[in-house]
Amino acid sequence: MRRRSVLVSAVSGAVTGTLAVGRTSQAQASTPEAMASHPLVGTWIVDRNPADMGEMPTTNIFTADGGLIDPSVGAAGVWVATGADTADFTLIAIFAEDHPAIGVEVGGGSYFLVRGSVVVDAGGDTATTTVSQTHVAPDGTVLDQLAQGTSTYLRLKVEPQDAVGQPLAGFPAWAPPSAGTPTG
Repeated sequence: MRRRSVLVSAVSGAVTGTLAVGRTSQAQASTPEAMASHPLVGTWIVDRNPADMGEMPTTNIFTADGGLIDPSVGAAGVWVATGADTADFTLIAIFAEDHPAIGVEVGGGSYFLVRGSVVVDAGGDTATTTVSQTHVAPDGTVLDQLAQGTSTYLRLKVEPQDAVGQPLAGFPAWAPPSAGTPTG
């Protein structure tokens, strides 16, 4: 079960509920110009489950043309602005074979689908997300689901070269399981 929660969280990398007010301006806010200047565009360090110190952070990249990439798990997706500092997204990770972190053997792979909303703070350097997640077998059978999870985002900024030997400010700490500790 631990392995599955790690992967489920990894895929979510990605996102706090969008208010009805944000949704009413979705079409207007989703123009290419609005998306290019949206504060979500950029690379983010994601603490997928702030309550779990065993959860390793990941990264999400939101592109100006509406693309979303989670390179840690090979996931890709799309996002759309729903307001000046809010957005919705869909992220998918497809596994050709059973993945050890999933903890469910389905024979022939599966996919994770993450649907989420994000709110970028006024300063533009942090964000909060809520997500729902669905794990699906190749035949369309829903294997598992999570109705709502929360993640925090920290914008990755260019660091000076002379910062060598210093950790990245604000990077979430985690405590990996010790060798021999079962994770599933």
